[in-house]
Amino acid sequence: MYPFLESIRLEHQKLHFMPLHEARFVRTQKDNWGRVIYTDLQKLIQQSPGFPGDNTGANPGDNPGDNPNDNAKVHHKYKCRVVYSQTDISIQFIPYTPKVILQLKTVTQDPIDYHYKSTNRKVFEILTKGLASDTEILIFKNGLLTDSSFSNLALYDGNTWWTPKSPLLSGVHRRHLLDNHTLKEVDITMADLPSFQKIKLINAMMDWEDTWQLPITAIEGILK
Repeated sequence: MYPFLESIRLEHQKLHFMPLHEARFVRTQKDNWGRVIYTDLQKLIQQSPGFPGDNTGANPGDNPGDNPNDNAKVHHKYKCRVVYSQTDISIQFIPYTPKVILQLKTVTQDPIDYHYKSTNRKVFEILTKGLASDTEILIFKNGLLTDSSFSNLALYDGNTWWTPKSPLLSGVHRRHLLDNHTLKEVDITMADLPSFQKIKLINAMMDWEDTWQLPITAIEGILK
């Protein structure tokens, strides 16, 4: 079994969506191992070596060069990558810069399951192989839109932002946006795509206002 994963946004010392990350962290352990080995994810992260202590990057008492993450600490935003199995947990702080996405391409992959966030991303690597660096995929399963290779989705019809009802992974930012009524759920087919105006790619690393947003015509083959 591949280790499981949480990717948490750390910006200006603040860990975002922690109650939702913590809930998924605990649920994943219960569902797959029948017990909870690790608790208090926020404490584990904040006590981890390399945790950025302030905006300049120095933890109290640190000396330059003492920590392998020192070079990253000049950044304000990090991806906190928590990889965990029944025998080990590791935490990294990776400077985060969002990728550039200009085009979208639909793909169909019916035998796909990513119900739990894990380090096994082979199917996504296969689906994105050979694509231009600024192109992202939209995955259809059983005729319905699900996710991109790394994010949940939101589509705007001129009045309402909708998100696919059956994502591959129920992301924490998506859950937050549903809870605060920014998004509503709906089944979306390939034929439905031209009825929308815009599409957003949403994940835990980006604010709703700043996340990737493209016109629906950025999807290959969609004409308005």
